[in-house]
Amino acid sequence: MFDLAIIGGGPAGQAAAEIACAAGLGVVMLDEQPRMGGQILRQPPATLGVRDWLPGATYDDLKAQLHRSEALDGLDWRGGVSVLGLFRDADGFQLLATGRDGRLTIAARRVLVAAGCYDMPTAFPGWTLPGVMSAGGVQAFLKSQQIVPGKRFVLAGTHPLQLLVADQLRKAGADVAGVHFAQGLGAMVGQLLRDPLLPLGNLRPFRDAAAAFVNLRRAGVAVRFGQRLVRAIGSERLEAAEFADGTRIACDVLATCYGFLPQADLPRQAGCAMQRCERTGGLAAVIDRWQRSSVQGLSAAGETTGVAGAEVALREGRLAAIGILLADGLLSESEAERRAAPIRRELAKLQRFADLLARIADPRTAIAGLADDATILCRCEDVTRGALIRAIRATAGPEDASALKLVSRAGMGVCQGRSCEHAVRALLAEQGAAPGGGFTARFPARPVAIADLID
Repeated sequence: MFDLAIIGGGPAGQAAAEIACAAGLGVVMLDEQPRMGGQILRQPPATLGVRDWLPGATYDDLKAQLHRSEALDGLDWRGGVSVLGLFRDADGFQLLATGRDGRLTIAARRVLVAAGCYDMPTAFPGWTLPGVMSAGGVQAFLKSQQIVPGKRFVLAGTHPLQLLVADQLRKAGADVAGVHFAQGLGAMVGQLLRDPLLPLGNLRPFRDAAAAFVNLRRAGVAVRFGQRLVRAIGSERLEAAEFADGTRIACDVLATCYGFLPQADLPRQAGCAMQRCERTGGLAAVIDRWQRSSVQGLSAAGETTGVAGAEVALREGRLAAIGILLADGLLSESEAERRAAPIRRELAKLQRFADLLARIADPRTAIAGLADDATILCRCEDVTRGALIRAIRATAGPEDASALKLVSRAGMGVCQGRSCEHAVRALLAEQGAAPGGGFTARFPARPVAIADLID
């Protein structure tokens, strides 16, 4: 039995592992990627040589943390493994997982879920066409293998990450036709002016965004504000992106970026208290000041507790590990508080910036009314918005997402609702249903071969 199982090999999991291993705990780390790093530091395969992988000061601190974590003595790294279930027992937890070698079961006294986040799927006419991707998906190709997944790109949404992805595409030789923000420039500046001194304490992200903007403009890439995407056009695949003012731009890849949702399937499955993310509608794990969830022995850190970026995740991972050492009696309360104090100060500053970014990137106005009744909301089961509305309005119609799932099949597909849940919850609220917690989180949390579940 391990002292600590960490689910997720990104910054939060790495930071926690470093502290836990230094204290002598037996730690296992599991991640779906073959190599450690998470999405922010998505590494190429070990057999593939990639020159200048993630260059620049933006990634320096995170890469230093990654290199320390990869060299940790006492860390049992399990890459290419998906955790399907998280179960409490008398001795701690049982994790049921699957990987290249089939099913495995891991026992641990304590668990830290640091599973990260994923791009918020946004439904609009044509979004299921081949060639429509998330900006994060495009960036994953660029980071791990330096593949440009198309020829002519249009980026659209509300999140400033678009600027960084567009600049990375440009540097990789792609034809970037334009970057389009749904919100006006004045609205974005207005949010900055609410706390004008904040950039002074968070220079790097502002500098990176400004540098990307300048690079794009110098290269002749149009960066437009107040241009709301309304549809993707094409027959067999994407041919153009259309905006609310009637502008159509030919492209073979449309990368959308409206924000991110916490990867919180396992805490939900384990029965943790959850809270709704105000702007994106995702569900995040509720934690205390030591990153502990409402389930004894189960902690959470990073984007699983609310999307706030890699720097916040890194510090939450450290705080979670200190809390675990405190609970195990390996640190006194005074020593734990002493070690946590500078981390909490850094987190307070970083959280202010994360809150600002969330306000700037608020997608609610931009995505309201985008999907018409013919738009598919559940891609796995081909369920349209119109079909869901008819199910909601039916006699004794469903009042929550799980009930709607039973009568519509929305959420029953391979993704287990990760692609459509937030849209279903938003539609229920629009139709007058009381706010709910989404689909019931069930085992398995990931698709799995039947052969891996039977002896």
